[in-house]
Amino acid sequence: MARRILSLWLPRLASERALRRAGVEGVPLAIIERRGPAEQIACLSPAAEALGLRRGQPLAEARALAPGLITRPADPEGQAQMLAALNRWSLRYAPWGAVEGADGLVLDITGSAHLMGGEAALAADLHARLQAAGFTARLGLAPTRGAAWALARFAREPVALATEAGAALDPLPIAALRLPPETVEALARLGLRQVRDLTRTPRAALIRRFGPELALRLDQARGAVAEPVAPTPPSAPFAVRLTLPEPIGLSADVMAALVRLLDRLCTRLEDAGRGARHLRLELARTD
Repeated sequence: MARRILSLWLPRLASERALRRAGVEGVPLAIIERRGPAEQIACLSPAAEALGLRRGQPLAEARALAPGLITRPADPEGQAQMLAALNRWSLRYAPWGAVEGADGLVLDITGSAHLMGGEAALAADLHARLQAAGFTARLGLAPTRGAAWALARFAREPVALATEAGAALDPLPIAALRLPPETVEALARLGLRQVRDLTRTPRAALIRRFGPELALRLDQARGAVAEPVAPTPPSAPFAVRLTLPEPIGLSADVMAALVRLLDRLCTRLEDAGRGARHLRLELARTD
């Protein structure tokens, strides 16, 4: 069975998460992070982009252009938690998936698309549900992980499906190969701007000048080198257990056992720096 990989990109995840937490929408909001001595824009809401602001712009310059701009500091940990929750939710569409970067997911939907009425129906349903939840989403579906990643971020349409990786990649910019920015800039100075330009250039010359990563990324995207989706390992549950040598029948005995369990559980939670909002007690009878 041919492999089918779906890449999901949430380009405004940080700003849309902040808007959800604030309970507002349609306002100009920017997520700010410090890079060196200055603060810069890391993510923008659609309303902020409509004012002419852009990512990477210094905060002082952005405030001069938009005095009413609302700002929030970047929260990588909170964003990672939301992405992990979305990854768990996305398992309704595929047997397994994984977090990809700070704003994306990757799903291996091989053999599961027919359960949703086909690939187009699956992608449309996923995209519609995310939009209804307030997320800007772009989807790419292709035979390889690299091609799916490229389509999600560089295709013209927000939902792009491809049956053949090479044909889908050829017209895309070289940045779609997940190369470092400095490599992309160096290739552009040589007149190599699209993926198809690399396939027409002698490989040995490219490797000598730019190293093996360029050839590896190209081969991964076109399917010459496998790049499987490794599912995110589940977090270890915080659970404790107590086995009694003799059956008990009094409520006081149950409560005494519960106190012992809670002491052990609280110690584990404290050591991990975690807390609990809900606990579940399971009791097994002798019969």
